[in-house]
Amino acid sequence: MAHNIATINGVRAFSGRTAAWHNLGRATGTFQTWAEMMANSQTDWNVVKERLQSIRGEQVDAFGVFRIEGDRRIFLGAVGNQYTPIQNIDQFSLVDAVLGSKNGAHYDAAGALGNGEKVWCLANIAEAFEVVPGDVHNTYLLFANSHDGSTAAQCGLTDVRVVCQNTLRLALSKNGQTFSKIRHTSNAAARMIAAEESMTSVVQDVHTLRDNLRLLSVRKVVREQAAAIFDRLFPKSENENASQSKRQNIITEILGNYESNDRNAFPEIRGTAYNLLNAVTEYTDHQRSARVTKDGYDQIKARSEAALFGTGAALKQEAIDVILKMTDGS
Repeated sequence: MAHNIATINGVRAFSGRTAAWHNLGRATGTFQTWAEMMANSQTDWNVVKERLQSIRGEQVDAFGVFRIEGDRRIFLGAVGNQYTPIQNIDQFSLVDAVLGSKNGAHYDAAGALGNGEKVWCLANIAEAFEVVPGDVHNTYLLFANSHDGSTAAQCGLTDVRVVCQNTLRLALSKNGQTFSKIRHTSNAAARMIAAEESMTSVVQDVHTLRDNLRLLSVRKVVREQAAAIFDRLFPKSENENASQSKRQNIITEILGNYESNDRNAFPEIRGTAYNLLNAVTEYTDHQRSARVTKDGYDQIKARSEAALFGTGAALKQEAIDVILKMTDGS
């Protein structure tokens, strides 16, 4: 099962109102409330933390997180004594609180991966914009949580460029971070409240991104600028062999995307800093190699997760910062 979507109560744990998003599942419906979305995405369950036992039935100094499914307990992962679970309903409640002040906002998709080790939900906050006429960007609130101790819960804004389904994470203006991270500790509840407060200015964050992208769309990039940008994003190594060859292959792929300009979907942005940013995000979301470290994952799934939460997301954030700075005055 390369997609790694969980099967819970005999049903695929994914539901959404639009096409499969970042290879995470299949769209199956339209849902407006958190209760509908949780029920239809098979994420309306709780987890418990329990002390683990040895094969002799003796308690050991380790704990496990288990998904409750009727009378069964499905093991999700081993955690430490300080680990505090964040229930699925808590993440949907946080998203609901943010959506409550946004007319027209609605849940777009939700699902679980593996046996339920990771749960995520996506909500459209009804703040679409265009960089140039016809070049539509949609903005979503994304919350993802792990129940196996692998990552902190994460909540923040994600921008999707419709023509190519490339994603960018938006910096939250209140604390300067791209996403709010909520660690599974005893103060997790307080951190959830803080995350909600940090996103009260979501509209301003979206408008800031829109203005920056429009600014890039009128900045022409010269050869020297492009070379300097690549040097910042992909620093040269002292090793002139394998690493340099890999670096050159990456740059060649990005330049190919840059020349294609999304098959010239919007000719007016050809040769601009915005065109270059799109080339980097296309490489990161659809071409970049990714380490497959989990059972049931393949390159596509590993790349998709990295593009949203890991090294790929960090690269795209660095790209927009570097390109904005190094094309200033163009």
